[in-house]
Amino acid sequence: MKAEETYFEPDFDGAGLSIVDSHTHLLPGRLAEKVRAFFDANMEGDLAYPLDHETILARLARAGIGTVWSLPYAHKPGVAAGMNASSAGIAARLAGNPVKVVGAGTVHPGDSDPAAIVREAREKYDLKVLKLHCSVGNFEADDPRLDRAWQYLAERRIPVIIHLGHAVSGHTTAAELLPLERVAQKFPQGRLIVAHCGHRAGPQVLDLIEKYPGVYADLTPVVTEPVELPPARVNQLAEKLLFGSDAPNTAVSAEQNLAHIHQFGLDEKAQAAILGATARRLLAEVI
Repeated sequence: MKAEETYFEPDFDGAGLSIVDSHTHLLPGRLAEKVRAFFDANMEGDLAYPLDHETILARLARAGIGTVWSLPYAHKPGVAAGMNASSAGIAARLAGNPVKVVGAGTVHPGDSDPAAIVREAREKYDLKVLKLHCSVGNFEADDPRLDRAWQYLAERRIPVIIHLGHAVSGHTTAAELLPLERVAQKFPQGRLIVAHCGHRAGPQVLDLIEKYPGVYADLTPVVTEPVELPPARVNQLAEKLLFGSDAPNTAVSAEQNLAHIHQFGLDEKAQAAILGATARRLLAEVI
């Protein structure tokens, strides 16, 4: 169900810093067009944003967003290294924009040396975030070929946003959370962020967040659907939840998603955590 148009005037945390959007995709032209074609073929209705990076950022800025994490994702072996270089280049090109762009890296378990690719992303390109998309890449988060990469990511405290579900719709089932739980058990120092809060298995994701110190989630909508969760638990676990828009490939605008989150009835501390404090803390902890 698409969120209704609702005006939301964003609040800011005690430091006066604006919202952090931890889930956007400022992809290079041809790849962005291919991703958009997939959405056009598999959903009804219109998406909320064009593909032009500057236009996306201007729209997000009007919603009160001051920083975005831009997440690429490898769909097959052999492309991650080039995508990481491109991600760093896009962030550098947009460095003068009023909205700060934090570039992210990616990797695929079928790459010849996943750990080396992750190390290059951090140490050569200064990328402080990683994205894995299990359905697009057709793998599981606990693929043993990723073990050395997971070890490095855990040691460097690099946040990893993981889309776990394999459905074309973008949805995740409770059973699809099991690989992530095994990663959390094997690499307890890791920072694992469940994309879309595993919608529609959100309550089970909250159970994992409560159980494992290194598990977090973002509240990014799934194409047309905001994440539905029990408000009391959102308040309780707010310091491990992050705001995300999924711009440009979403039918839910950032303003609509902010209004949806506002409906959880967050207290001041919980709202500050979700809208930026936790994301800034995670980045500050990266080694």
